[in-house]
Amino acid sequence: MLKKCVRVSLGAFAILLATATALSAQTTPVATVGLTAGWATFGQGLPQGASATSLKIGTLTTQTDVKSRWPDGSIKFAIVTANVPTAGSYGITAGPAPVGTLTPTLPAASVTLTIGGVAYVATLPTTPSTDRWMSGPLVYEARSVVTPAAGTPHAFLRVNFDTRVYSDGKGRVDVSVENLLDKTGATTVTYDVTIVVNGQTVFTKAGVQHYYLTRWRKLFPIAGTAPSAITPDIKAFNAARILPPYLALVDNQVSTPTGVDYDILKSGAVDPNMPAHGGRAELAPFPDWTARYLVHKDQTQRSFVLVNGDLSGSWPIHVREAEGSATPGVGAERIVSLDQRPTIWYDWRGQSAGYDFVKGSPMPIQEYGSLTPGPGQSPLIPDDAHQPSLAFVPYLMTGDRYYAEEMAFWANYGMIRTYPGDDVRGGNGILAYNEVRGFGWALRNLAEAAALYPDASPVKAYLTAKTNANLVWLDTFANAQDPVKNPFKVLWIGKRPDGNQFVSLWEQTYLAYGIDRALKLGFTAGKAHRDAIAKFQLRLFTSDPQYPKAQGAPYIVAVGTAPAGTIWYDSYATFPFYTSMAQIWAGTAGNERPFAGYYGPEARMNLMYGIADGWAGAQAAYDYLWPFIGVTAVWGPLPDLAQRAGWAVDFYPNATRPISAPTNLRIIR
Repeated sequence: MLKKCVRVSLGAFAILLATATALSAQTTPVATVGLTAGWATFGQGLPQGASATSLKIGTLTTQTDVKSRWPDGSIKFAIVTANVPTAGSYGITAGPAPVGTLTPTLPAASVTLTIGGVAYVATLPTTPSTDRWMSGPLVYEARSVVTPAAGTPHAFLRVNFDTRVYSDGKGRVDVSVENLLDKTGATTVTYDVTIVVNGQTVFTKAGVQHYYLTRWRKLFPIAGTAPSAITPDIKAFNAARILPPYLALVDNQVSTPTGVDYDILKSGAVDPNMPAHGGRAELAPFPDWTARYLVHKDQTQRSFVLVNGDLSGSWPIHVREAEGSATPGVGAERIVSLDQRPTIWYDWRGQSAGYDFVKGSPMPIQEYGSLTPGPGQSPLIPDDAHQPSLAFVPYLMTGDRYYAEEMAFWANYGMIRTYPGDDVRGGNGILAYNEVRGFGWALRNLAEAAALYPDASPVKAYLTAKTNANLVWLDTFANAQDPVKNPFKVLWIGKRPDGNQFVSLWEQTYLAYGIDRALKLGFTAGKAHRDAIAKFQLRLFTSDPQYPKAQGAPYIVAVGTAPAGTIWYDSYATFPFYTSMAQIWAGTAGNERPFAGYYGPEARMNLMYGIADGWAGAQAAYDYLWPFIGVTAVWGPLPDLAQRAGWAVDFYPNATRPISAPTNLRIIR
């Protein structure tokens, strides 16, 4: 009898424990966000398993619009909305979803584009759209795509109204005007624009030269809406590996988005000549301005990040299939598909070279050429090799549809801009026919867009397939190297103008980082290629005296005695690679650079992979490098990484190293 009672007690205890665990899971915050009073709508990333269904902000009624899920079905990324009564810090917990769907009363809104004295008008329909982005009892947001008309519709200009209405009638109208259809006759247009919302003129501008393949965006509050100011919980994004953490030493510089460069169709903080060589604030895993925001979360800096995300539409890299095209593109977005058009080349030479081509004109200025635009040509020159990340963080912070599409446009541009010849790119979008850095930065944008684009869109599956294809290609390339002829597994020979005997590890670092981002985001291929790059970097720090570690991050590295002529992928079998580090140093000497101000931050990234994976010598190499770039002041009172914020990426958290642990020299394993 006693044993039976014990069994009953243990069973009851197990039930109580399970109940308590479930209740704890519902009440333990998965993130903490700072909010001021007003309607708050923002993006929230979460680690796998944090919440299966929906989220709750404090005790507030909260609408959750899930955009991406983990393989187990839990929330990866969602847009959350609540009406915040008072400013404060609010815990976000897993919680039940409120029931119901808002039927909104839409504002009156119109966009008038006056072209040659003829007024083309796009008017927001009075009935709600079925193309919904957010739907629930608290907020409605949906898109209406309207063709401006002056009796007859305009042939290629389009206006998107992404209209948000909250349950009390407040909200905003998000207007984007596009000139990006792949259609014969589409071209640059000059117009005067007037936008009216609820009877009030909210925006006017005369003489807008709307370049082909670009779009611009403006937001307008309705009913006196003053949105909540949001201070996000970046640690939750770090734990999910959606965003890399950044070192706390990043200097808190605040930038303000004012001046002519921040007007519509302008370049913002990005160099208008994207292919220009040299270090720039935007050339890093994330731009310096974005990294500073992620660390310090200043509200003015947030606006700077978002404005530059808006202006990513200014670059002539956008193309949609025209309505009714024989090739419909991918999803409702009608992104040009390499599955449907495997030989398309996003280049003005595409048609004359016999490839599929974009039908409108003019195409962008070709990189590394003239900086002077031709008639109707955008002065902004895009480029794969120096492609920044402009829209990814704005999308994560806001959940805005415009930024999601910008991610997709830039990801697709990287592939269709790549030369399709020599059967390398194919329909898989392989990025190999780029500079090595072009492969790296384009792959980063491709992987991030694929991982976080909304699951419901076919665009996600399309970008995911292309990311996987590139990663598999990279591993195949790395694994094909002969360990006898190429003992250091050197990659990417024949890609430097300095001579076929040289490689640039700083450039390969960008590719290694793009692969690593894909791995952190859940992709499984590419590691062999990343490791080949990083292990060669490690050898430069661990081969003293044959190779001096003080020169572990040179401008270029000599890896063999190069034959004359062009080197391509079939040249690795005959290339005379060096077989000792002493040979490599003898050929490299003269190309030294100090760590600070040059390629020390890039070398650090490669050593970080080695530390995380437990490679012999990686931690000691890191400890040697760190003072040069993380401690010693340069150009004033701050070390290199404090000033070049975009490179101050920290180690990702793991089970034995919580996010709140100190970040300095070592990873705790």
